[in-house]
Amino acid sequence: MKKILLLVLLLSTLLVSGGCFGTGGPVLEEVKIEEAADVEKIKTDNYTKNLLGLEKYLVALGYIPEKSEPTELMCSVIGAKDGDRFNFKVDGAVVYVELFEYDTDNLNDDAKRVIGEVEKDGKYYVFGENANVSNATYEAALSTNKKYLVSYTVNSSDDANSKRKEDFIKAVVGFDRDD
Repeated sequence: MKKILLLVLLLSTLLVSGGCFGTGGPVLEEVKIEEAADVEKIKTDNYTKNLLGLEKYLVALGYIPEKSEPTELMCSVIGAKDGDRFNFKVDGAVVYVELFEYDTDNLNDDAKRVIGEVEKDGKYYVFGENANVSNATYEAALSTNKKYLVSYTVNSSDDANSKRKEDFIKAVVGFDRDD
């Protein structure tokens, strides 16, 4: 029953978010690839070590548009304590970023499963690998201390956007490093 309820919630979320990008939907903030700052020049210790601090860090780097508003995610499905989604454009390509924060001292079974899947396969399954739910698999990466998970999807495979995605993920992975 729990999985059925979660599936209904997931599908309704997908339908609602999918409907936001049709004609008449919100205008997505846009950034240019060359606007990103050098990760080495912005100190991570200037930002609190939580999801909001990570988001502010990514804005300071130019990876998330300053005016972009996050959408709060139902993060308990994957065992996270907090999660936000950002939608924006990078040089015309639509980008969807999901950021999650875990309480690494109190991981529940869902959190352990998701973290294990990302470590093993570089992706996670919202309802578990054997749930047979289409469109519930996301490529993802973890920060060094496994406190933050990032999923970055872009509708372009050109070299510049691929490099931007790689750099964005490196910034999240290194956020918990000591400066």
